[in-house]
Amino acid sequence: MWFKKKQQTELKVNKKVRLGLALGGGGVRGVGHIGVLKAFSELGIDVDYVCGTSAGAIVGALYSSGLTWYDIEKTAKSLKKGDIKKKNMFFMPTSTEKLEETMLSIFGKDLMFSELKKPFCAVSVNLKDGSEVVIDNGSVAKAVCASSAVPGVFKPVVYRDMHLVDGGLANNVPADVARKMGANVVIAIDVNKNRGQGTESLKVMNVLSSTLGVIMQKNIETKLQFADLVITPDLSDFSSSKLGDVSKMIERGYDAVMENKEAIFNLLNKKPKRKKIIWLINSKRKEKF
Repeated sequence: MWFKKKQQTELKVNKKVRLGLALGGGGVRGVGHIGVLKAFSELGIDVDYVCGTSAGAIVGALYSSGLTWYDIEKTAKSLKKGDIKKKNMFFMPTSTEKLEETMLSIFGKDLMFSELKKPFCAVSVNLKDGSEVVIDNGSVAKAVCASSAVPGVFKPVVYRDMHLVDGGLANNVPADVARKMGANVVIAIDVNKNRGQGTESLKVMNVLSSTLGVIMQKNIETKLQFADLVITPDLSDFSSSKLGDVSKMIERGYDAVMENKEAIFNLLNKKPKRKKIIWLINSKRKEKF
């Protein structure tokens, strides 16, 4: 006789679970991460480790500082393009000064990693040698800028003899980083599942965006193997560079989590299995903020 498996309707977290949340890059589509945090809050899910790349680093930093999803939503709805990027008539890359100022304003000061409510790190890339740089100390605002400095849009962030740019070039959804932080269960959020599909447009920004997407797609498939669950909100009808309907994007992120509620509950209720991770370490000195 076959019995239908009873669905789990109540969250029971195994005490041995250390949950890591990896928030991926995706430009403006990163607003969808707010909906993920909203769903987690409603489900009573607490996160032990947070890491993010680019837009994921921005949301992850705000969340790790102690802001609620509602606080972050209000901030997102109040932001204007000028709060993130300086106006430039000639479409040349600008500094990340405006983004840094905005983050400092939200935090109320130059917040340090040591002051965060949750362990957090941001992923960037050093253009000097192409190495991935995981930032987990120093100024949070500066780290977010380094992780979000999209080539062609922003100038590299110069820091400690490094030229740092968008971490998506090496690790757009850093599930492996969350696991290295100490998580034994990792949920990855990919808000840009259409990356790498190319474009028929010959406009400069569209070509640049698609080129970066193709590059990112090459690394993301490997990195996502370190996640126990990958959630991909459907944000394909929103632009990654132009602010769309914030409420709708948040709703998509929320719905994506709720659609995977049973899988999440099962993950948090089971005894975590140790995943074998092979870390490739080069001879170059690891740089930290």
